[in-house]
Amino acid sequence: MGPTLEDGLRMLREAAEQAPSIRIDLDETYRRAIALVEALPSNQSGADKSWVWRMDAAFREHYRRVRRA
Repeated sequence: MGPTLEDGLRMLREAAEQAPSIRIDLDETYRRAIALVEALPSNQSGADKSWVWRMDAAFREHYRRVRRA
């Protein structure tokens, strides 16, 4: 028998109960890397991010044309 809606909801409830106990520790090197990327001019509010849509369209077009060899 396949999974049911109740199975999915039960799994979500269990995950939500476990979430507070999950701890992720990031080392200082990783935090510095994040800070550097966030500080880039292209990541600032108001920066032109229209390239994202062009890249997404090109990605989808490329894989739309892919055929199994």
